[in-house]
Amino acid sequence: MQERPSGSAALVVAIVVVAVVLAASNIGALAYVWGASGAPHDTDLAALARQHLPALLYFIAAPLVAGGVSAFLAARRLAAARPVGAVTRGEARAAVPTPPSPAFALRLLGLLQQEGRLVDFVSEDIDSYSDEQVGAAVRAIHAGCRKVLNEHVQLQHILAGEDGSEVVVEAGFDPAAVRLTGNVTGTPPFRGTLQHSGWRATKVTLPETSAAVDPAIIAPAEVEIA
Repeated sequence: MQERPSGSAALVVAIVVVAVVLAASNIGALAYVWGASGAPHDTDLAALARQHLPALLYFIAAPLVAGGVSAFLAARRLAAARPVGAVTRGEARAAVPTPPSPAFALRLLGLLQQEGRLVDFVSEDIDSYSDEQVGAAVRAIHAGCRKVLNEHVQLQHILAGEDGSEVVVEAGFDPAAVRLTGNVTGTPPFRGTLQHSGWRATKVTLPETSAAVDPAIIAPAEVEIA
């Protein structure tokens, strides 16, 4: 829906409109007075401009200049009176971040399903299966999911070292990248035992899909026709 002009914009527009109306009225009044003073009836504004150009310019320019200056001053005064941090409705809508599209994550999930049947495995109730049966199924799932990550996601460890080794967390570390657990007291540097070296994705290359394909379809249904 189109927004109505704000109060400051409406005032500036009103001043400009009044200035234009006054300029037009001055032209009409000057032409009337000139005609009433005995000028020929077939005279027009061109003839009036030839004989009284300075007066014509003054009566046209004076209200336009005065209106322009008044509009400028009014706009500055209203802008200065606007509270610091105040935003218009349009600015408030523009400041709202657009939610990220889930298409990227769904595409990666589709690849994991395609190569490793990950969604099928996670969705299935495996409580009734023996450890041997689960282990045999996981081997194939592991191989397929690993293939997807190796081909499309480049990973590196956040902290170097083997799990169980001693590490030092220096001051200025990123809490999002390094999570401290246990007895965390005092200030960095911290010494502790590495429980997991973490992962950071350094590059992601997923195959492009057609815009006509619904990204919510992780895997199409398969029907074999006899």
